[in-house]
Amino acid sequence: MKMEYIDGLLHVSFIITYQEKTIALEHVIIDTGAARTIISADAVFDLGIFAAADDEINVMYGIGGEDYSFRKVVDEIEFAPFKISDFPIDFGDLDEAFGINGIIGLDVLLAGKFVIDLENMVIHQKDKE
Repeated sequence: MKMEYIDGLLHVSFIITYQEKTIALEHVIIDTGAARTIISADAVFDLGIFAAADDEINVMYGIGGEDYSFRKVVDEIEFAPFKISDFPIDFGDLDEAFGINGIIGLDVLLAGKFVIDLENMVIHQKDKE
């Protein structure tokens, strides 16, 4: 999968299916410093993803301080050739000033055994070029 280098960040697309509805999100960044993937709750509102009383609430820590997210198990995620069902994803508020819809963290990158090739600006699964 081709990556775009925009404003110092690696942008890719990311597909989420939830309750049989699918959305393709653009401007999701790769972040090897993030433990978990987080997607903008605003970007997936049309899928019916919003915080509910029984969701797990998590605290996120970053350069901007701490913030909160809620976790849902989605039907499927698709990233590059990698697909996985019943995967837990965090959703929350992302700073709109950065123009991103999410952050792909190590939970997805490790599960998919991804290799990031910065010379060719591509990301692929190990042994699946």
